[in-house]
Amino acid sequence: MICLGVDPGLSRVGIALGQDSLAIALETTPVEICLDRIFDLAREKHAVRIYFGLPLSLAGTETESTRNAVELAQRLAGVVDIPLFLVDERLTSSLSSKLAMNAGKSTRESKRFVDAEAARLIIESAIASNHRLGVRLEEYLAR
Repeated sequence: MICLGVDPGLSRVGIALGQDSLAIALETTPVEICLDRIFDLAREKHAVRIYFGLPLSLAGTETESTRNAVELAQRLAGVVDIPLFLVDERLTSSLSSKLAMNAGKSTRESKRFVDAEAARLIIESAIASNHRLGVRLEEYLAR
């Protein structure tokens, strides 16, 4: 199964690709063009599912970032015709920042690395759960 992972942010969005048991960080793109880029990648790679990071607080509650991410996910759902699953992404950015530091990335390099790497971690979690992770966007919105 080919899937995309998306780590939403206010200014940048990380994108990763997953296939079978492999997940790779692809790129970080400005939020202003991310919908077009994700649409193009989903079509080009024949993705059948998108895992979209849901930035909850450490206590598991919604924040302004959560609301911004859900709004972006809704906009994405309007342009792609594949299932979109929201995935709790707590600590993915923190872990990817540590990975960047361990890899010797400069602060400037790590900004681009961290977002795409966080998207990769989202996909890895989905793969580890046999693609049972997350909640469909429609179900989340219906709550």
